[in-house]
Amino acid sequence: MINNEIPLPVYFKLQMEIKKQIENAHWAPGEKIPTERELADDYGLSVGTVKKALVNLVNEGYLQRIQGSGTFVKGSSLRRENLRYYHLLRHLKDEEDFRLTIKFIDLIKTEPDPEHIQYLNLRKNQKIYIMTRLFRIKNIPLIHCISHLPCYLFPKLERIPTSEFEKKPLYDSIEDLYGITTVSNEELFSSVLADSERATLLNLKEGDPILLIEMLSFTYKNKTYEYRKSYCTTENYKVFMKI
Repeated sequence: MINNEIPLPVYFKLQMEIKKQIENAHWAPGEKIPTERELADDYGLSVGTVKKALVNLVNEGYLQRIQGSGTFVKGSSLRRENLRYYHLLRHLKDEEDFRLTIKFIDLIKTEPDPEHIQYLNLRKNQKIYIMTRLFRIKNIPLIHCISHLPCYLFPKLERIPTSEFEKKPLYDSIEDLYGITTVSNEELFSSVLADSERATLLNLKEGDPILLIEMLSFTYKNKTYEYRKSYCTTENYKVFMKI
């Protein structure tokens, strides 16, 4: 219930209460929340106050309003087109956005490097999973993807069948299995030379230039849940981004 002793606007207190329930998984990603009238009745507030709180939560990325359907918890599944990490085209006017297939390579549990500790905000003695996958078009390898995931956020990840990580994007699996919603991403692009491992996986010569995309994925409260390195060969297909 709303704490009337706190000297803050009522709509803001309701906003914080709904946000807390979303962060605590009271409503699952993609789930419809009660109507404005139902929330007003539950909290003893006016519909106008509820509407203002919901609008603010939509603007913050916690909720999504769908005309004629209602208001939903904003999950990765509701934003799939914005969160498809790899769009590949042959040229700018190419009308075909090629779909990638995923080949699972490995999953190990290990001690983090200083880089992982920094990016994933890990505490002492916290371990990470390293998941390695290969993305292909028509069996042509194009992207070697290495995901670093905190073990405390993904308990018993190694027990999940590897086929789960080949049939859909990782953020979808993470949301379905652990209820962790992708709210935002940050990416860093650079050019590197292929080492022997990348050359073998991507059918390149050692020393060939490749594109490296480093990515941090965030869930609620700006918590980092993944640090990813993607090594991309761009000889035949280019990574496309629309801003």
